[in-house]
Amino acid sequence: MSALVCLVADKNMEAVFSALLDKRRRPALGIGDFQVEIQVHPQRDPGCYHTGPEWLQGILDERDARGLLVFDQAWDGNPHSSALETEGVVRQRFDSLGIGGRAEVVVIEPELEVWVWSASPHVDEVFGWGGVDPPLRQWLRQQGLWPPGYPKPPDPKAAVESVLRRRRIPRSSSLYRRLAARVSLQGCRDPAFNRLRRLLIGWFASQGIDAG
Repeated sequence: MSALVCLVADKNMEAVFSALLDKRRRPALGIGDFQVEIQVHPQRDPGCYHTGPEWLQGILDERDARGLLVFDQAWDGNPHSSALETEGVVRQRFDSLGIGGRAEVVVIEPELEVWVWSASPHVDEVFGWGGVDPPLRQWLRQQGLWPPGYPKPPDPKAAVESVLRRRRIPRSSSLYRRLAARVSLQGCRDPAFNRLRRLLIGWFASQGIDAG
């Protein structure tokens, strides 16, 4: 099976996954060659949760492909308290629909923006903060958006939006694409990203890569 259909919650996720799964980026993930198609659910995160499994079933019943469902944990009305719990329920639905062996889910906690805040200097550049004083992370601490001792801002989306307002940069999916294309993937400790990476290696490992 050498094709992947991704169903994601919004245009920003589409941009991130388009960059991550670009053929030039795949060696950094340890994955090889496969076809990829990315679709966006019109009802965003709740739509992915409520009807995403059936959406993928309709595709996978007709194609020799893998299916990947990706959405945020943080949305109004989510009945589950953690991403792992949300994923577990979705996997049960995959099984009941007969696609459990071909479909998987990754829920990002709390939301996609948590992947933005890596230690890479490219983050500062994309946000127009290169050479600005005070440095970006210091400014976020001064604003109370990144408390000392925290590996990431507690509200990663609020941190992104504050930086964009400060630099007068419009929020757009192209910004997320540039971040995903440039920021190093090595050393990322986010649980959802690492689950995604292991999953992709398990499905599409390049020659010589061990999925374990």
